[in-house]
Amino acid sequence: MELAKFCYNKLEHSATSSTPFQMVTGKSPIVLTTWAAIGQPLSDANEEMLMVTQLDEKREHLWEMAKANLEKVHKWYKDFVDKF
Repeated sequence: MELAKFCYNKLEHSATSSTPFQMVTGKSPIVLTTWAAIGQPLSDANEEMLMVTQLDEKREHLWEMAKANLEKVHKWYKDFVDKF
């Protein structure tokens, strides 16, 4: 079940153009092959704060993109239905 959940959470949704994991966390899921490359410990609190700030900005950008994509899809479906 965990593998199925992981696979679902890392697939990009057509309406949001993002993965469910990205929408919640603001970043891509870490898989074992990438963990060794980026799993280095932080050097100090300033670096950690910078990472948190960047993550928050990225998540905000993802939410704005998702909202715009959802509004676009909603308008397309509304226009389609209104034709009938």
